[in-house]
Amino acid sequence: MTSHESDTPLPVPYTSRLGQPLEAGQTLNVHGKINEGALVAELNLLQGGGDIAPNHQVILHVKLNFKDKKIVFNSYENGVWGKEEHESLPFQPGQDFDLRIRVLEEAFEISADNKKIHEFKHRLPFRSIEFLSVRGEVSLSGIHWGGRFYKLPWETGFPAGHLERGQRIHLYGIPKGDRWSFDLVARNQDVLFHFNPRLKEKVVVRNSHRNGFWDNEEREGEFPFKKDIGFDLTVVNEEFSIQIFINGQRFGTFQHRTQNPIGDYIGLRIDGEVEVTGIEFSH
Repeated sequence: MTSHESDTPLPVPYTSRLGQPLEAGQTLNVHGKINEGALVAELNLLQGGGDIAPNHQVILHVKLNFKDKKIVFNSYENGVWGKEEHESLPFQPGQDFDLRIRVLEEAFEISADNKKIHEFKHRLPFRSIEFLSVRGEVSLSGIHWGGRFYKLPWETGFPAGHLERGQRIHLYGIPKGDRWSFDLVARNQDVLFHFNPRLKEKVVVRNSHRNGFWDNEEREGEFPFKKDIGFDLTVVNEEFSIQIFINGQRFGTFQHRTQNPIGDYIGLRIDGEVEVTGIEFSH
């Protein structure tokens, strides 16, 4: 299971009111643990209130039915349930779970443990969602909304003007082809850290490109990426090296190839055959 930087254990049943309307491209990430012997749990995105009631609308209802080993998707409008949609239940009692719901213009895209399992066409406007509720036999490690649509190549500077010591970059994405890259760039546009997964070769190339030339490649380590399977990449700027974590597990380190790792990383660039679902900075 993937943890999030701002995780806070939450009580179940849990209800939260959204601070602002949802936008297409945003993703809801709910993760925790299924109780031993669990029979049912559910997640609801609602309008009008935080519980299912005749005067409330349920824009999306996700029910984990452990007895029947099914995950059920539905909506509830004007006191009437719609037509159920089903998939095989991907979670097991007693195990961790990671459920993600991405808002697209036409549908909700639902993923379980970073693998897409269902697409639920909108029956009611997603921008009308006001509440989120989780009920049933689960414990929650964290709930997080974030992301938007990212057009590649995508570039940004850092909030402080440079990547600070101890600062973390979190990239959430889905490989869609053979190659993609994550680069930390300098003021002169040198690439000080080049992270380049290559799916056909099953290798992650790390390198730098300075003064018009590529330096020595690093290729060691297992290959954790698969096409169309989501990943979480975290990069941390430590004193002597870049620390790399993939899906919550340490992947490796990359020794700084600059004399000033506090001031020289001034921007981030992402390009290639990858769908980016979220980018965050934290300490």
